[in-house]
Amino acid sequence: MTALTFVGTGEAFDPALPNTSLLYAGHKTLLLDCGYSIPHAFWRISTDPSLLDAIYITHIHADHSFGLPSLLLWMRIQGRKRPLKVISGPGVGAWLEKLTQLAYPGSFSGEGMFAIEPTEVAPDRPLAWDNTRISVAQSTHGVRNLSIRIEEDDTAVCYSGDGIPTDETRALFEGADLLVHECYWPKGNDHGHANVGELMPMARDLQVKNLALLHLGFDQKERIRRAVEAWTGAPRILLPVPGEKFSVSNPESNE
Repeated sequence: MTALTFVGTGEAFDPALPNTSLLYAGHKTLLLDCGYSIPHAFWRISTDPSLLDAIYITHIHADHSFGLPSLLLWMRIQGRKRPLKVISGPGVGAWLEKLTQLAYPGSFSGEGMFAIEPTEVAPDRPLAWDNTRISVAQSTHGVRNLSIRIEEDDTAVCYSGDGIPTDETRALFEGADLLVHECYWPKGNDHGHANVGELMPMARDLQVKNLALLHLGFDQKERIRRAVEAWTGAPRILLPVPGEKFSVSNPESNE
């Protein structure tokens, strides 16, 4: 069974919600994005420093990546020993070194530090990792954002990160059991963010089974909710909250 926990569902400046982040648990356990408010939200779900096999970063904006140094250093302090992959686009190793040293200089090397393994993926370079396959495609956003598709057994989970859908991300999302997509706007695509009026029919046309919308503009939530309530037919539309769980293999068991 593949399970998702929504660690955070907020956009960068939402005063009520932690940044958008997902905990994926299947053959591998991955944290998808780790913004500046995510470590504390993650610790409300798990205090096991060895839980994660990898952390995936869609893009380098602060609300998707600046929680990494705190989470990684906490893992060291709590005694993690096994290696951890940090997966992202080309250049992840140099970027991660810069970020961690800026945050906590000298704290990520030496005796007692577990191995951090920067791992690159790109649209033409998917990652085959035991029984897990990770593929990515680039959305339209202010910086490079690589939406992700995770396939294990007969399930496919997709997560957009940020950005307006492209032909490439649409192909990535096709037939997914669950697509988690940012939805900042009720309409329009300003500032490199998607809107509910385009996402719902897109998911239907791509035969996505379930569509979870998050990263709602903090002052646009009611208009987006009204649009979701008016939607009929497939796919099922979700507006998750932090801590909510979703079972991909058995939707009837969703909490």
